[in-house]
Amino acid sequence: MRQSSRAAANPLWGGFIVLMVVATLLPLWTPWPALALLPGVALGALVLLGRAPSWGLYAIVFLIPFGNFRQLGGPLADVKIHWVLALVLLVVLALRLLREQQAVGLLRSNLWPWWGLFLAVSLFSTLWSAYPLEAGQQVVLTLVAMAFFALVLVFLDAHALVRQLPVVIVASVSLGSMFALIGYLFGVSWFAIEVGDDFTRSTGVTSDPNNLAMLIIFVLPFVVFWLAHGRRPLVRLAALVLLAINLGAMVVSFSRSGGLVTALLLATLLVVNARGLRPRHLGLLFAGGAMALLVALLLVPQGYWERQATLTASDTDRSINRRASYLVVAGDAFEQRPLIGHGPGTFRELYAKTDWAQRFDREGATNRRFAHNTYLEVVVGTGVLGLICFLGLLAVAARNLWLARRLLLARGDPYHAAQVLHYLLAFLFLLLYMAMFSDVFQKYMLLSLGVSQLWLRFALSVADEGTG
Repeated sequence: MRQSSRAAANPLWGGFIVLMVVATLLPLWTPWPALALLPGVALGALVLLGRAPSWGLYAIVFLIPFGNFRQLGGPLADVKIHWVLALVLLVVLALRLLREQQAVGLLRSNLWPWWGLFLAVSLFSTLWSAYPLEAGQQVVLTLVAMAFFALVLVFLDAHALVRQLPVVIVASVSLGSMFALIGYLFGVSWFAIEVGDDFTRSTGVTSDPNNLAMLIIFVLPFVVFWLAHGRRPLVRLAALVLLAINLGAMVVSFSRSGGLVTALLLATLLVVNARGLRPRHLGLLFAGGAMALLVALLLVPQGYWERQATLTASDTDRSINRRASYLVVAGDAFEQRPLIGHGPGTFRELYAKTDWAQRFDREGATNRRFAHNTYLEVVVGTGVLGLICFLGLLAVAARNLWLARRLLLARGDPYHAAQVLHYLLAFLFLLLYMAMFSDVFQKYMLLSLGVSQLWLRFALSVADEGTG
């Protein structure tokens, strides 16, 4: 039996070796001989990530804010680094599922039914769509999102939730925020864009100032958790510096919606964390807040306050009027096909054919505009059925986090319960901002879906240990 299995394996290994040799030699006769290194690098990555797949997932999470700097470059300029990492991790996942029964168990989640329903509605809507190509691409993105969700479930654990993952998230976003400040202060075009003759908005390492604002909103609860619950003075000091950097980047993004959501988030975080503070700490907190407000009034550019004031100038602000037109187009589209929509991801195609698109036409810009509202994108694309499935997915994830917090409190673990609460706040305020930003498969949202299941799994294991 062993001899027959070896005989079967030898041709496979022989074929693999021949394939590697051919893939290595062929690029030497092309204009890009450096590609000869690619097969060896890919094999090395497969071996390394096979031993420690969580590090590959950390790398993907770290790259989330770096939207403008994820391409491989050269002849592979259209290939992104996180795509390669995800592909390697999926190979590792497939091998684990074949060999280990435990890996199959780790895939269990109460979110899969909602994923399946959303995918089914998207497929059905695509069949009836006037834009099958665009809708089909969105269905593929749904499958990619489900694959990323599976990677989080299998390759992260409780230790990652408590320690490594928050560090990776905060480090990457804060690094992007530092570049945003550099771009604004020193006029570095890589990290900022010129909106007018005398108006600059920072993008950091993302492609859009509003996207930068969204990332900062997600990261603030993690920073404040360290500030309020850090067990060492050095951790709290680092958190204070990181808070200043990210708030500064929020300002130079000049995102009006980002500023409003950030103010609401900071007020919520203050209320949440003030409960456990002693009276003398409260005094210091309010004194520090007053000082921070004074510094903000002195250091924040006057243009920031002027831009925030335009929120009430709907009659004269072209941007606000354009966003209002998205609501009108979405309403008309919904009336036409309320049940299953026009096909996922088709709002841009619908808007481009309206008179509104011509009215708000901008030189050098496409008329295929996003709705600037993720939920409008979903309901126009997949109708009421798709929106119910999408909201059900988000609601179950939020419930997972809330239930995990309650279980940890019941077990007498206030530290991890507070950490779960800050994960939940990051998730909820991200969802709030998504009502002003179009990104159906926002990566931190997808990460939070998987993390919600992991926290619930961790809390249930702690509760079982307590009863046992």
